[in-house]
Amino acid sequence: MELSPDSQLNSLFEFDHSIFEWINQSTTNPVFDAIMPIITDLHTFPLFWLALITFIGFLLFRAASPLDRKILFKKIGHFVLVTGLSMALADMIAYRAIKVFVQRPRPEAAGLVVTLRTHSHSGWSFPSNHSANMFALARSVQLIAPTATLPIYGAYAFASAVAFSRVYVGVHFPGDTLAGGTIGWLCATFVHFVLGRLRRWRRR
Repeated sequence: MELSPDSQLNSLFEFDHSIFEWINQSTTNPVFDAIMPIITDLHTFPLFWLALITFIGFLLFRAASPLDRKILFKKIGHFVLVTGLSMALADMIAYRAIKVFVQRPRPEAAGLVVTLRTHSHSGWSFPSNHSANMFALARSVQLIAPTATLPIYGAYAFASAVAFSRVYVGVHFPGDTLAGGTIGWLCATFVHFVLGRLRRWRRR
């Protein structure tokens, strides 16, 4: 017997809830309790961005050949532009469009048992803006420096840690972070494509 669309959606929500409860409740340990509340909001500190750009610039400098180093600062500037535009676009789509349309309650408002490890959040849950922003950042690193393996892996590892932390601290469902990460990845891809087209158009 084939399930109706509503039944399929309910089954998907139940699966999402069960994964949330497993991460939020069953993976509890002192290490995660200490670091996840920090990771989840680390990007809100200006010093984080300064350290991140400096670190990525250092890694790109090490990975670049002597000839490539001559255009390194241009690449870093392009990275900052792509990242800023991608995050702004992802944030606008996730917060201004999808959230107000879907209106999914956060876990603490959905009647689930939640261990809240950060401050209580208002607003809707789907999708996760944090995940959208961090995966936009990771995708930007990948697009600007496709051969810089360590920065790419590091950026995606950090984005994944932020997405996981949003579930662990109890403010998002796994489906929220998956959707948010996809939005951020697609926005960075789109921005990079448009800027590339504009650059080629100017050269003509």
